[in-house]
Amino acid sequence: MNAREAAEHMELRTDLIQLPLDDELVVFCEDAQRLVGLNAPAALVFRALQRGTSISQLPEIVSREGHLSLQSAERWVATTLDALRSHGMFADQPVVESPTADLTKNLHGVARHVVDMPPFEPFVPASEKHYRLLGTHALIRCVHKDQARAVDAVLGHLATEEEGAPDVLIEVRRVKMADGRLRNDVYRDGKPVAYAPRIHMLGPTVKSILWQSAVNAHDFLFYIHAGVVGTGASCILLPAAAGSGKSSLTAALTHSGFRFYSDEVALIERDSFRVPPMPLAICIKSTGWDLMARYLPELHSMRAHAREDGKIVRYVPPPADTARQAAVPVSHMIFPRYDKDAATEMQPLARSEGLARLMSECLALRARLELATVESLVRWTERIECYSLTFSSLDEAVRLVQQVAGPVKS
Repeated sequence: MNAREAAEHMELRTDLIQLPLDDELVVFCEDAQRLVGLNAPAALVFRALQRGTSISQLPEIVSREGHLSLQSAERWVATTLDALRSHGMFADQPVVESPTADLTKNLHGVARHVVDMPPFEPFVPASEKHYRLLGTHALIRCVHKDQARAVDAVLGHLATEEEGAPDVLIEVRRVKMADGRLRNDVYRDGKPVAYAPRIHMLGPTVKSILWQSAVNAHDFLFYIHAGVVGTGASCILLPAAAGSGKSSLTAALTHSGFRFYSDEVALIERDSFRVPPMPLAICIKSTGWDLMARYLPELHSMRAHAREDGKIVRYVPPPADTARQAAVPVSHMIFPRYDKDAATEMQPLARSEGLARLMSECLALRARLELATVESLVRWTERIECYSLTFSSLDEAVRLVQQVAGPVKS
C-alpha cells in the first residue's frame, strides 16, 4: 500500500470495545487503559471507520446519516480523527498507556529533592499532635513550637484527641545551613520525604505529605481533580484544571448553602461510585483574597503560606461538620472555567463528553481498568446531568448552579 492509500484507509485497533451511552459511544482500550467519549457525530465517524470507509468518504456519510451540513460533517471528521489518534486508537500506533494507570505512588507529591537531607535522628519534640484525615490517623512531631504553629495553621481543624499507635508518623526537624538559614526537614516513618526552606512553606509541605498518605491508604477507584459540593442526598462534581476558578466557585456555593465536600479533589469510591467528604482547608491564592473575603469572612485573618509552586496562599478551615458527612452519589458534573471577559452561561453537555472531560481530570486510578469496571462507569454516567459553565461573575455562576441542581435538602 502506498502512502496515498495508507492515508485513505486508517484501520482502528481490533481490541476496541464499544459501550453505548444514550445515542453516543464510549470506546475502551484495555491495553492502553484509555477511554474515549464520542458524541453522536463522532460515533458516526467511528462506526464508518469500522466498516472500512475511506477517509475521503467520511464527510459525506456523516453528513447524510447525521443530518448535518457537509461543512459541519468535515469538521466532525477532522476532530474525531484527531481524538482517536491522540488516544492511540489506530492499528498502526504503539500502545501508550495512560499516565493515570499507575497506582497512587506520588499523589500530591512534594517536589523538593531529599538527597541532601541527613538520615533521621531521634529528637525530643517541642510539640506532638494527633490528626485524622479520611481513615488515616497521623501523629505530627515538631522540634520547635514555631513549626507546630505553621502546621496547625493548615491542619489544625483535623486535630483529634485520640490516642494509640498512629498509622503514619510525620516528624519535623531543623537543620542550620551553611549560609546560616534554618531549613525544616520532614520525615515520614523515619524516612526523608521533603524539606521546607522557609517556615512559611512548612504548612503546605506537611499538608501534602499527610494528604498523600491518607489518599494512598483509602480504597477508591478514581482520583479526580475537582471541587465537590453536596445537595443533601447527592453531590455535584466541579472537575477542572488548576486556575479554572473551581476553588472560588466551591467556596461561593458553600457560602450560598451547598454543603462543602472538597475544593480540590474527589475520590470516587470503588463499586458504589460515591464520593466522601475531603475535609481539607479551602485554599485561596493571593490573587483572589479580596474577592473571596466576601464568601470567607475570616480569610484576611489567616496566616499566609508559600506553596511549592511559588503561589502565596491562605487556608480557611471547612465547616465543622464536613468530616461527619456521608459519602453520597453524584447527581451532576459541572465543568467550570473562569474567564473575566466572557458572559456567565451554563450549557448542557453530552454525557459522552462529560465522561471524557472527567477522565481528563483523573490524576490516578487505584487499579487497572477492566471491562466490568468500565461498564459500571458508563451506567453510572447515565444517571448524571452534565454541563459546562463559563463564568465571569461568581454570583451569577452560583445562581445557574442552583437553577440546575435545585434546592439543597437538609
